[in-house]
Amino acid sequence: NYLAWAAGSPPGDPEDMLRHAAEALALATRGGATAQIAWSHTYTARALRILGRLDDSVVAGTLAAESFRALGDVDGYVQGLASVGNSLREAGRCAEALERFQDALALIEDEDSGMSASVATACRPLALLRIGQCRRSLGERAKALTTVTEAISLRPERSDHWQADALETLAALLADDGRAAESRQAYARAATVFEAIGDTEAADRCRARAADADAD
Repeated sequence: NYLAWAAGSPPGDPEDMLRHAAEALALATRGGATAQIAWSHTYTARALRILGRLDDSVVAGTLAAESFRALGDVDGYVQGLASVGNSLREAGRCAEALERFQDALALIEDEDSGMSASVATACRPLALLRIGQCRRSLGERAKALTTVTEAISLRPERSDHWQADALETLAALLADDGRAAESRQAYARAATVFEAIGDTEAADRCRARAADADAD
């Protein structure tokens, strides 16, 4: 599973990740190593999602989540729910994705769930952002704006993909709400972060949308 993890690290090779995860799963299954089986399903789901095999990713992510739950590993179970949610959202199945992210958030916010406090703190803004994105796709724009704003407020500002994604989502929601000046500022901030992490295509997209907000 270490090789699968390494293959998934940026820039990564999802085909290698998938192959290593399959090898790890076979070894773990022969040895009855339940935790390693769960992690193998996790890396399989991640690789399949990157490859665009979203239905297969949902299946693998569900296996991972159920394996972690059987082990009593709440941290792993929440990550499994999020993995399934991500694949469902990318497949356009946003109502189903929203359910998974809300289930994850309920465990994150339950102090008696057995989840590690540090993991819960790290995962809460991640879950809230995905919930907000699903709500926007489902037309629940006011709720989405509140949720995404909360997600951004909970996480220290840094130059990474999550921050850029969150800011671009916020900008789009502000535009939906007719708040052009604020939307332009959020798009500009998103462009700066995308530029910092080397995603020039996304940076150019955000700058163009900021310009469109100016025109409006």
